[in-house]
Amino acid sequence: MRPLLPPLFALLSASSALAYVPVLNAALLQSAFSEGQHLAENRDSGYPLKAYTLYAVPDTLKLEPQNGTVDAVTIGTPYERTRYESFLSKYGEDPVTPQQARQRAELPDYGVEFIVFAHGLRPDDQTFLDHFSAARLRLGNVNLRPVATQKSEVSLSSYPRTVGETGFRFTGTVTYRFQLPRNLTAAKGTLSFTDASGKAFTLPVNLALYR
Repeated sequence: MRPLLPPLFALLSASSALAYVPVLNAALLQSAFSEGQHLAENRDSGYPLKAYTLYAVPDTLKLEPQNGTVDAVTIGTPYERTRYESFLSKYGEDPVTPQQARQRAELPDYGVEFIVFAHGLRPDDQTFLDHFSAARLRLGNVNLRPVATQKSEVSLSSYPRTVGETGFRFTGTVTYRFQLPRNLTAAKGTLSFTDASGKAFTLPVNLALYR
């Protein structure tokens, strides 16, 4: 089971990104690895995901019913997921090689995944991830179904700016993984799914924006 990512307020900080790269050559592999190692040296900054964020609520520290149960949605690519695994290894003092970081990413060449950060409907709700729908990725005129859907374990988190209640919820992630046809690696489209509250999401996706 892949570990949960750090809290959203640490994730949604600035970063840089270039067009999606379906296969990492030696230079890109080393670049992703080096970036991850460097990012982990500043242990107070968290892992930056703003450049890979498709959607986020206006305030990730505040629960608002109209937002449903989704806090943010990010995109993972072979480059970014390799960078993340390099970051984790350095942060956790678990040395790996660039090739090992690429393997730990568990995202094959021409793969892309969407990580949905979510919370329960009520303070005692620990099964909310089971109520997310299947996802559909439409690129160009092609509809793609996930090759895998992974649900994390849940943990208790605080939303301290919530009005009228304590603001505690169980949180976790749903990850939808897709395999891209070779002719669609620079395509635009939408990601669609329904969250645990029944709210439907249709988010724009432009692969040219994410390395």
